[in-house]
Amino acid sequence: MSQLMPKTASSKDIQKNYRTLFNEVMSSEEPLIVLNNNKPEVVVISIKTFESLSQSREDYEQNMAQKAIENYKLEKKNGKLKKLSSLADLA
Repeated sequence: MSQLMPKTASSKDIQKNYRTLFNEVMSSEEPLIVLNNNKPEVVVISIKTFESLSQSREDYEQNMAQKAIENYKLEKKNGKLKKLSSLADLA
């Protein structure tokens, strides 16, 4: 994403020029912020950008899960785990 300021359009602009605006989003792969009463309401992104963001999120979640498993194994190996009998034991 190369722009400093994201492109914006009003909801009326979307109604009048949706095809042109959507084509711009698809070709530039830059997000389009849709304003309603001059306030951001939604963001339009290309499917390619959406898929990339989704994959990044999945990769991050997988990485965090793997780190949690590795941390568990290390704590178990070092005897740092303790058995809890209730949620109150967490405090």
